[in-house]
Amino acid sequence: MYDYEDVRLLVEEIRLMNRAKLILIKMRGMTEADAHRFIIKTAMDRCVKKRAVAEEIIRYHEEHEEHEK
Repeated sequence: MYDYEDVRLLVEEIRLMNRAKLILIKMRGMTEADAHRFIIKTAMDRCVKKRAVAEEIIRYHEEHEEHEK
């Protein structure tokens, strides 16, 4: 059975993944399926968690969004 912390972390990861996918959809013109595959493949290629890739996409987008202002 899952405890509260497990569920909280899972929901947080889903939110990060969705946010990263939305960035890829808007900025790179990907479909949702392509964005999802991109995150999974990148994570596998780098031997890191999907969460780390999603966080990197979000961080990169936020940094470049600030420079454009």
